[in-house]
Amino acid sequence: MSSGKNEGKYKKFDIQLSEGPLTLYASPSVLSALEEVTTEMTIYKGVRLGQVLKAAYNQGRKDGRREIIERFEAIKKETTYLPPGRPRKKTANITPTTPATTGP
Repeated sequence: MSSGKNEGKYKKFDIQLSEGPLTLYASPSVLSALEEVTTEMTIYKGVRLGQVLKAAYNQGRKDGRREIIERFEAIKKETTYLPPGRPRKKTANITPTTPATTGP
């Protein structure tokens, strides 16, 4: 009884890697393309596909981190930070004078 609008567009699928399973989410068109590519696949081509997918996944994580860091840097440049509370009173910069010494 779920409506089409509320259904998730991305589907979850797992890829078994040597380090463990890798869970990815993809649209139905990407999943069908993956199924098409993986039919009649040899072990060698499967390993190579796994390496490519892992590299793409890792690069996506790096790109996401870089994007977040760039956003924070932009926010820092736009805002000026003032510590909370009343500002300190400004003191006059008076240099102390040394007392004149009299001769012996």
